[in-house]
Amino acid sequence: MKNRFYMALMLGFASIAYPASAGPMERDLLLLTQWFEGQFDNEEQRWFQNGPYAKIPEPEQHVRLHVFHKKLSMPALGKHVFYVEEYQNNDPQDIIRQRIVIFTTDGKSQTIRMQQGFFKNAEAVRGAHINPSKVESLTADDVFFLDECDVTWKRVASQFEGGMKPKSCIFGTGKDRRYSVHDMWLSPDKYWRIDSTFRVSDNSLFAGKPIDKPYQLRRAKPFNCQFYFFADNGFDAQVVENLEMHSQGGTVTATRNVDGKTFEILMRDKEYPSYKTRPDFLYFSLREQGQKRSLAFTVNDPDSRQIGVRAHSIGAFCQRKGFNFREPLELLEN
Repeated sequence: MKNRFYMALMLGFASIAYPASAGPMERDLLLLTQWFEGQFDNEEQRWFQNGPYAKIPEPEQHVRLHVFHKKLSMPALGKHVFYVEEYQNNDPQDIIRQRIVIFTTDGKSQTIRMQQGFFKNAEAVRGAHINPSKVESLTADDVFFLDECDVTWKRVASQFEGGMKPKSCIFGTGKDRRYSVHDMWLSPDKYWRIDSTFRVSDNSLFAGKPIDKPYQLRRAKPFNCQFYFFADNGFDAQVVENLEMHSQGGTVTATRNVDGKTFEILMRDKEYPSYKTRPDFLYFSLREQGQKRSLAFTVNDPDSRQIGVRAHSIGAFCQRKGFNFREPLELLEN
């Protein structure tokens, strides 16, 4: 694995609480699995590749990729077990990967091992990031592991780097016999990876991108959103609520009953390398579906927990999941 990609960190190691008796490897394992959990998306990479500055031809661009890493309760397999589900092209039905992964430490090599389990009936566990019991109820007969395809992780400075042993994960037959390159870089808010296969015969690229062009995913913040379609009196409203979306190019829609028009909320968590002042912000837009022009938009701090706009008779509001917005007054005063 080549140390080519170093990612700026937004958080420090000091924010993690370790058990007093934890050794270096156990601390690294805890930190790695905390960073691994969540959802990630490369919408911003796609946005820049499609922009006027990059001018990257469509065949060379990365596809849109969204990744879920859901921690599971499966003590028989270990303390750090995750379900992985990925879809492409911003279509949750276009699923391209489902795995169960197990993290353990290897004291001899001073590394962290990630085993990858493959489902014999992947269709049956679709959506397990929402309903973990689909996976947690499985038996050993429902999953198989390939030791040759394990990923080894190691902390390098303030990030983790992982990869398979060179030419160890081999499959296929004849001229299409190929090996997998699955190199990864993980920080608190970024997850980059190479996910390609190469022919064993001549090392030519079989599928995926060259090893110097990784997928650049960023952590997606989950939000819960609502639409309010107000009546002419300004008070009575059609309310559409409990809409889940994420900050990395996520969208949700709702249809107004009185005229059948559909409206959309769009959220983008942006990092602009060319801006010198406030380069990072959370963009929030309300628009009629199919229109590029916003009815209203706002630019917010990246750590915003509540965002909302109102355009005439339409209100759109989102709250960051995982936070309590009904704190008692005495707590707010402290």
